[in-house]
Amino acid sequence: MKKEGQPIPGFVTAQFLIDTGATSTCIDPWIIEKLQLTPSGRVDIHAPSTTANNTHACSQYDVSLTILHPSLNRTFNAIPVIETNIKHQGIDGLMGRDVLRHCLFVYNGELNIHTLSF
Repeated sequence: MKKEGQPIPGFVTAQFLIDTGATSTCIDPWIIEKLQLTPSGRVDIHAPSTTANNTHACSQYDVSLTILHPSLNRTFNAIPVIETNIKHQGIDGLMGRDVLRHCLFVYNGELNIHTLSF
């Protein structure tokens, strides 16, 4: 947007679920509306509701994603994210392996704790 002389939208705070099964990061449409984003393309995805040979077409958007932490923030620029209705599940998005590949994620099931570092 900066290169095209367009105004940079503000930021939106959202709650994401870390999803090691998701190839790509997904966001709910309310975030897209709030930021007034325009699609950068469309992508066909497989979801739990689709069969092996069927896909679901979704709009894709390029965003900057910042993981906020009191001692260290991490920003990922120009991350392509997929629009999907997910708010009804109590979250605003899924953090997929496209972001997680830059991190170390450890889940300790016995203690029910996780660590995300980068």
